[in-house]
Amino acid sequence: MIRLSAGSAAALQLKTVQADILPTTVYLLQGTACRGACLFCPLGRHSASRSRIFLGRITWPVFAQAELEKPLSQAAQQGLQRICLQSVVEDTLEQSLLPTLRWIKHLSSLPCSVSVRIETLHQAEQLFQAGADRVNIALDTANPLLFARIKAKSFAETLALLFSCAERWPGKMSTHLICGLGETEEELLQAGASILGKNITLGLFAFTPLPGTPLAFQPPPNEIQYRRIQAGLHLLRREPALFSRFRFLEGRLTSYGLTSAQLKKRLSTGRAFQTSGCPGCNRPYYNERPGKTMYNYPRALAAGELARVLKILLESLAEGEMKGERKMAAPLGSTPGGRSKHE
Repeated sequence: MIRLSAGSAAALQLKTVQADILPTTVYLLQGTACRGACLFCPLGRHSASRSRIFLGRITWPVFAQAELEKPLSQAAQQGLQRICLQSVVEDTLEQSLLPTLRWIKHLSSLPCSVSVRIETLHQAEQLFQAGADRVNIALDTANPLLFARIKAKSFAETLALLFSCAERWPGKMSTHLICGLGETEEELLQAGASILGKNITLGLFAFTPLPGTPLAFQPPPNEIQYRRIQAGLHLLRREPALFSRFRFLEGRLTSYGLTSAQLKKRLSTGRAFQTSGCPGCNRPYYNERPGKTMYNYPRALAAGELARVLKILLESLAEGEMKGERKMAAPLGSTPGGRSKHE
């Protein structure tokens, strides 16, 4: 048995769902209850919702492998561009994921990304030999202390493995970061610059609080903050060294080191605000609800949508610069609020 995202099931004509846009990638999930300790995940061992069929805010109905053989073999003809195989932390790769990956590659010529927790170069090599064209090692948070608390793992060891894999398999490694776990914008963008500088594909998610998880009551990021991160990562994908021109005030981005005209030109396609990650991946409504804030647009933005996003982004940068100027102009010996300690 294997799980298929509801949107993928609709794209493969296995399920009828109401949706204004369908995924361009087939998302498969192997396993249910995970031995991992990620505090934001409903499948993790600390979650009270382990029996639910959610990952992100997406439902994952179960299918027998036999039910998927014909749809997967025809996925490319139906316009799908990629298969993404995700797995919970359960048995060894040899017992669980590798047989499934070989089965997928026997059925389909589509490129296949694999996202699973690995701990060695040898495990990555096993995945590539079995047919993966990309392997994802999730970082999730850019803050080492948060990483240890939220994922119960070592940030330094995980990053070192990701970078070693990127050196061994150039252009074939992926990772993602989640905005809203408690890191600063400076930490996220600095990590993004380092990751992109290693030719690692980087996807961005918005933190989604889910019932039953230890982080269920932590709020998601606000849209303005998310837009600043999206735009920053978009710029860094083209020029990682541009990070040296970014400016921050107490961890909050205030400038990309570009004029408003330069920034608008570089963001004029709207691609910065669409889903990022592996080629051919659009992840519709993975961290959004229909009619609510659209963090990652799964399609090209309409002219009015792009105009609105650019407006709030530029306004937030101007506000940040003004706060920075006021802070610099505060009298010597003043408190952070601008009042003298002697008043």
